[in-house]
Amino acid sequence: MARREETDGAADPTRREFFRTFGRQSVRQAGAVMGAAAELRRAGGAAARELLEVGSQGPVVSQAGGSVSVDRGRTEDERAAGAPPAPSFRSAYRLGEDTLLILDQRDLPNRTTVLTCSEPTEVASAIRSGAINSGPVLGEVAAYTLAAVLARSAAGPVESRDELFRAAANTLRGARREVHALRAAVDRMEGRYDALTDGGGSNPGRPSELAQALRTEADAIASEAQLAHAVLGRSGADLISAAAAANPARTAGEPISLLMHGDSGPLSCGLVGAGTHILQSLAGLDHSLHVWLTEAAPGMEGARISALQLTQLDIPHTVIADTAVGWLLSSRRLDGVLLRADTVATNADTVTVIGGLGVARLAKDAGVAVYVLAPSSAFNGDASDGKEVTLDLRSPAEALAGSVDRDGQSRPAVFGVRLNPTSDVVPAQLVTAFLTETGPRALGRA
Repeated sequence: MARREETDGAADPTRREFFRTFGRQSVRQAGAVMGAAAELRRAGGAAARELLEVGSQGPVVSQAGGSVSVDRGRTEDERAAGAPPAPSFRSAYRLGEDTLLILDQRDLPNRTTVLTCSEPTEVASAIRSGAINSGPVLGEVAAYTLAAVLARSAAGPVESRDELFRAAANTLRGARREVHALRAAVDRMEGRYDALTDGGGSNPGRPSELAQALRTEADAIASEAQLAHAVLGRSGADLISAAAAANPARTAGEPISLLMHGDSGPLSCGLVGAGTHILQSLAGLDHSLHVWLTEAAPGMEGARISALQLTQLDIPHTVIADTAVGWLLSSRRLDGVLLRADTVATNADTVTVIGGLGVARLAKDAGVAVYVLAPSSAFNGDASDGKEVTLDLRSPAEALAGSVDRDGQSRPAVFGVRLNPTSDVVPAQLVTAFLTETGPRALGRA
């Protein structure tokens, strides 16, 4: 079972500067992102704690039922008054010596809890439960988990090693079937394993070489993803900036106004968030901007996770209820809607966060552009349309996990049967353009 542990409260200014410098470089040029995964892995356990650090004050630890969480960033008076914390963190996950450290996003923004996972079943459980938010980051997490499985089993009997690796791959592949980046990463890691071992059993290979090759493959998956998100962010910002400049209804100096549904920051995408990089790139083009965030119920990832990250980036934003999108589109001028693609079928149907279909329809009717953030890892060539993508119904308990107080008293009363779908399929004709690392694509437009 995954352990819940506190992060280290001590902050090393040299490590802090490393991550700040890396962040600035990734905004300036996508090439700075290459090799980032390997560099962060080599940074060691101390840097891992800094990477997951929240706030600058010492931790206030509360323990219940064997779990440990960290409440940071508030004075004693603020905590007594129930004031929210002001966390600051830099990654959804980090590698330990033989474990994966996962920032439990269900507890954000009130607490910071780190899950320590040593088995693939624990990682899959964290994915299914929403401890790791859906998005491209799941591919990176799965890749590193498989690399760790092989590292632990490579020196054992070939049959046992093969059985453990295949079982782990299947377990992870089914954790979130609607997120294609997860399946693509598992398939790629399994293909690399097969290439090195002639399909598994016939070529045992040197254990150290096998382990290193799989870890290198995982590093490549993570680094390529961050590069893709950085390039996507820059080209997407250019498109949005050009569209705003060409709009005769806009006044000089008017901020670019965007609606974002579902999280597309680092906690869902990895070290570089596709959506947040668009916003940072727009700021780099000297645009003032304002972002409207839907709550993205029932998980509330907009209100809890996206708003938290935009606050850290000093990007002006306002959170609205999902049911207020129609009001927003009729009463404010918007320059576009941003949706995260978890899967794109060959006909350009897009699987996105639940509620995305309604947002896209309302935007289309209002004449507002709908931009889908779609790195190459989201494109599923095996699905001809959205109906061929498996969309899971999650546990009703997960719908309550995003409430203000996950442990306690603030949950709304629920009567009768409750369903908890987590994904929508947005038809291709509702999409203005897909923002990819190879440039915008107008796939499937009517």
